[in-house]
Amino acid sequence: MKYKLILLAISLCLFNCKDETKTKEQSPNQIVDFDYKFPSVQKLIDCEGVDNGIYQEAIQSFEEDLANFYTPGTPVLSRAYSLFVSQAISNKVDYSKMVSDHTKKVLEALKQDKTLWTTNPDGSKVDFSHPIFKCIGENIKDEQLQQTFSALIETNSMSIRMFEGQLKRNTFGMKDDKYLAAYVALELYYGKIYDRDLSKSTETFAKGKSQTEHAAGDGHNH
Repeated sequence: MKYKLILLAISLCLFNCKDETKTKEQSPNQIVDFDYKFPSVQKLIDCEGVDNGIYQEAIQSFEEDLANFYTPGTPVLSRAYSLFVSQAISNKVDYSKMVSDHTKKVLEALKQDKTLWTTNPDGSKVDFSHPIFKCIGENIKDEQLQQTFSALIETNSMSIRMFEGQLKRNTFGMKDDKYLAAYVALELYYGKIYDRDLSKSTETFAKGKSQTEHAAGDGHNH
C-alpha cells in the first residue's frame, strides 16, 4: 500500500509539472526571446493577463521615435504628441522616416500575441477585445476621457472616428499618462505600421515638404 501511495504521489507531481509547462507554452500573451533596449525598474503600466514588459518597451521605443522625429535635439514630448496625434489621425505621418529599427523589432515581438491583432471595418489593426485595452480604459487619468474610452471598449464600439475629438484635446497629458500613451502607441503607431511597406515614403512628404514645415500648423495643446 505504501509503495502504491508513493507511485501515486510521483504521478501527480509529474502531471502537475507537465500541465504547468503546457499552460506556460500556450499562453497567448507571453512574448519570448526579445532583446530589451529600455529595461525599466519603474512600472509604466501594470495590467493583468498581459506581458507588461513588452508594452513598456513599446511605449518607450515609440516615445523615443516621437521625440527624435518631431522635436530633435531638445525632446519636448508634449509638443511631439500634439503634432503626431493630429497627423496620425489625418494619415499624414511619414512612418518610413519616423520608425526606428528597434521599433520594428518591438512590432515583431508584439505580433507574437495573435490575440492583439485583427482588421477592423475602419482599417484599424488592433483588437480592442484584448485585455490590454480594458486595462487602459480603467487607468486613463483624465476622467472624461477614461469614461468615454471605457464605454466604447465595453460596447465594442471603439474606433478612432468616435474618439478622435477628445483624444486631440488631451495630447498635452499623454507624456504623463502612460496608459493613454499605450493606446496611442498601439492604435496610431504599431497598428499603422503593422503591414506597411516602410521602404516607401508617404506621398505627402515625398514631394519635398519637410516634416517641420508641414507640422507647423498641426496639433493642439490644451
